[in-house]
Amino acid sequence: MKDLISIEEAAERGFERLRLPIWTMPEDHLKIDIINGNPGPWTHLFSPYNLECNGKDPVDIICTEMDYKKKEWLPYNGALPESDEYKEKVNAFKNSGEDILGGA
Repeated sequence: MKDLISIEEAAERGFERLRLPIWTMPEDHLKIDIINGNPGPWTHLFSPYNLECNGKDPVDIICTEMDYKKKEWLPYNGALPESDEYKEKVNAFKNSGEDILGGA
């Protein structure tokens, strides 16, 4: 895929929100902290399903094992958590008892 960027490149270019192209839910994305043009040690994983399965959205992750140089990310340009579209997705999962991975 030709427009993939690294986390370092995203920070340099000012892209705070990224997603992996293999993620199936279109609203799933990371928000990186950009500190003086560099990615910080934390990322924030956003997903409409987070509230139901983790009790909060986003889930904060320290990135000690992430490869900041690997070009595997796309800039995220989908619905943001404060948008009605994203909130509708959150509400669709709320207390649904659904397992989005195929279980009951």
